[in-house]
Amino acid sequence: MKRIPSHPTLVTSVATAAAALLLLTACGTDSSSDDPTDTAGDGGTRTVSHVYGETEIPADPTSVVSVSVTSTATLLSLDVPVTASSTTSPGPLTDDNGFFSQWADLAVEREVEPLPGPEVSLEAVGAAGPDLIVGNGFGADSVDESTYEQLSEIAPTVVLGEGDVPWTELTEQYGDAFDRQDLAAEIAQAYEELVTESSEALSHENDVVMLTGTPDGFNVFTPASAQGKLLADLGLTQHEMPEDLTADGAQGGAGRTDIVQLSPERASDFDDSTLLFVNMQGEEITDYVESYPTLENVPAYEDDRVFTVGAEGFRLDYYSSRLISERLVEHLG
Repeated sequence: MKRIPSHPTLVTSVATAAAALLLLTACGTDSSSDDPTDTAGDGGTRTVSHVYGETEIPADPTSVVSVSVTSTATLLSLDVPVTASSTTSPGPLTDDNGFFSQWADLAVEREVEPLPGPEVSLEAVGAAGPDLIVGNGFGADSVDESTYEQLSEIAPTVVLGEGDVPWTELTEQYGDAFDRQDLAAEIAQAYEELVTESSEALSHENDVVMLTGTPDGFNVFTPASAQGKLLADLGLTQHEMPEDLTADGAQGGAGRTDIVQLSPERASDFDDSTLLFVNMQGEEITDYVESYPTLENVPAYEDDRVFTVGAEGFRLDYYSSRLISERLVEHLG
């Protein structure tokens, strides 16, 4: 019987098997990639529709290389046999290998080889000996068409994920592509149980704002962001920020819908909301007041309703969503 993998440090509501166990999500023009259609082929193969067309892949691959580090969490959660993965620069969000911290222990346990990244190293991918290559179609570590064509000369390559979609939807796409629909459905069910149970334990008295600190002020996650969608799933009401706020000065600039920027001088726009900081550098609550003195007059600081949720909150996936949900229950339960 298939099982839903869990982060080694988490207590989950679903059974796990004996072998228990990080950005960004791209662009493409083939709308069929949102719902991969797989058909059994001859010689133990199947055909997968994805961002760049259709690819015939092994029905039961044994050596899968993830060339987008943001894809690796989804592959691991679906028990795809990942033998090597691209990485990102080591930092507060990762372990020393460049694996995102929420699933890094699992990757090490499964002996996943870290490859250079986030830019794809064709030489390293080839040396890993894959029988299947998987990449992300959206975000900073996305695989463009030229790179896809070069990777396809090494092994069958599939690029999934078109647009900034929730990790739950991406898991469903991957499940369809790699014949793991049952496990994807179990993961979706476990998530529904998680947010339902967590919501019942949370206080809903105040609106909430999830945000990060920046040199110029704050990046506030909007309801359209992965963080905002998690808060909504948990039944928390997100504070409505002023309409004149934009993301123009942030990385990615104009057109972003996942964040808005707020200067320290406008901290009063938080009103009576509870503040949930994604502390990417390990900041403490007092550090934010020192950096942004205007926060001292915000009701949340006066009422001790300011919390940190951990760097894992910056990149949500199957593993980090559980971590953040548990921490929110600790803070707001």
